[in-house]
Amino acid sequence: MHVVLTGLLLFFAMASFILAIVTISNYLRLRNVMQTWRSGHLGGYPLFATIFMGCSVVLAGTALFYSYGNYYGVSAAYMFLAVNWLVSSYLMSKRYITDHGIVKNINDPSQTISWTSIHDFAELNEDGKTIFKFFYGNELHRNNPPKGYYRLELEVPDAELSAFKKVLNHKLGRRFQYDFTDEPVFRKIDSERL
Repeated sequence: MHVVLTGLLLFFAMASFILAIVTISNYLRLRNVMQTWRSGHLGGYPLFATIFMGCSVVLAGTALFYSYGNYYGVSAAYMFLAVNWLVSSYLMSKRYITDHGIVKNINDPSQTISWTSIHDFAELNEDGKTIFKFFYGNELHRNNPPKGYYRLELEVPDAELSAFKKVLNHKLGRRFQYDFTDEPVFRKIDSERL
């Protein structure tokens, strides 16, 4: 049983390492990042990965303090897994506003939209939070409207709201003929504009 559990631990440690490498490479491939913010649930950090990291530190500290030599390898594997998971989760939970578009999750292409594919948007204040809802489809072509629309919700922290609205003014303001202000914006999709 010890061999099976150790094998599983090593398997998940290697899987977390591969996830971390893929996430870091996606992060390094981002170009022209104009704005970014953390969106984790634990002070901007991902909740479960941070808790698991804390438990792994306690486990490693206990093994070192009580000189449990048999558990140094297991503790090191848990620390390795925890660091990889924390790095991956942290980079995936950040929101990236680039010159090309909005990246909500760098490992999920369906949560990345370009500025030109946004057909409409809404700014809402819900429970003291500012949430932007972007409606998008395929790239915007007047002669070939998209077959379906999708929605991407983006919660913008108060500290980043003013800078985000400046980016929206620059990227969408002229196309929508709208100047973003501090007031919430409620808009309906205008199919004739497409």
